[in-house]
Formats: sequence, C-alpha cells, structure tokens
Amino acid sequence: MILEEIANALEELKGPETIELTEKAIQDEIPATQIILKGLCLGMDKVGQRYEKKQYFVPDMLISSRIFNAAMARVKPHIPDTDSEPRAKGVIGLVKGNTQDNGKNIVQIMLEANGFKVKDLGKSVALDKFIAAADEGVDFIGLSVMTSAGVKQAQKISEKLDNSGKRNQIKIIVGGAAVDADKASRIIKADGYANDAGEAVSILKDWFPKEA
Repeated sequence: MILEEIANALEELKGPETIELTEKAIQDEIPATQIILKGLCLGMDKVGQRYEKKQYFVPDMLISSRIFNAAMARVKPHIPDTDSEPRAKGVIGLVKGNTQDNGKNIVQIMLEANGFKVKDLGKSVALDKFIAAADEGVDFIGLSVMTSAGVKQAQKISEKLDNSGKRNQIKIIVGGAAVDADKASRIIKADGYANDAGEAVSILKDWFPKEA
C-alpha cells in the first residue's frame, strides 16, 4: 500500500521518492490525515527506532526531518478547513531548551483538522510566553518535552499557572520523548498525557465535546 511505501521511503532517507509517493497519495485522494499518520509519522517512528539501535546518527535524523517537513508542506493544504466555531482555543510549544519540533507540528495540524484553534508558540519557549497565553484566555496549553531538563521547565509552567490562580481554568496536556504518563501526572501535574497526535486529539475531544 502506498502509505507503507511512504513510510519505508522516509525510513530509508529517500527524499525524492518520499515526496513523489506523498504527491501520488494526494492525487489518489487518500485523506491527508491518513497520509500524515500512517505514512509520514510511521516513517519517522522507524527512523527513531534506527537511531535508538545506533543504526542512524544525528546527521541522519536531520536529513529525515528535512524530508518529513518537505512532504508535510505538500500535505498541509489538503487538510480540510473547519470554518465553524472552534471546539476550544489553545497554544502549543516546545518548552525552553527543546528544539525538535516534528512531533509538535504534527499535533498542531491534527488538532486543527479536528476543529481546534491552536497557536504555535514555536521552539524553546520561555515560561513567560506560556503564562502570557493563559492571560489572553486559552482553554488548553500543550507542552512538548523532549529532554529531561524540559520536564523541570514544564513543571515550572504548571506551578506558575497554579500560583497565578488560572490553573483550574486551563487544561494542560504534555507529550514528547522525555515524558510518560507518570511524569506528566506526578511531576508536571498535567491534566493529560499523549503519546502521539492521535491520542492528543482523543483527549482534547473528551475535554471539549462538540456542542449539540
């Protein structure tokens, strides 16, 4: 199947082939979210597995990231627009010191495709920027945590929101390579933990159901 071919091409760092297969999937009218989740995301997962086995190294990860972003640029215009009132409004960003943003970008795209309005705060976001977003009136904050130091940063954000009196008004969801459900709950005191974009969408749909 073409989605598996996309994943395999990306795993093997074949840039032109990944782009060509992605464009063919679009022409075949395969839903954009399926191309992302079952093609490109799966390919990046396979790249990550090779990295963990020391079959790939940092330069290989950078190459895969460039291929992934180029393919995503082709897919993004084909994600259905949601012109109705959003389910909820929020922000997402990598905590200070964290810069690997592929996962964050996927989560933002998938949330927007499911009716949420999400502002991307970017990479290595200072604590004050997350707090400022809370002051602007958001329903949720997404924290991407890719390093062990980032866990402490996420904890500080949660504590700052608590001290400001806004914590009970805003849901916090966390994800990333350096966290799991236990750290999210016990250390960061987040409301939810998502292992991937699909899980993030499911959690936020539960938190913010569509009005009848």
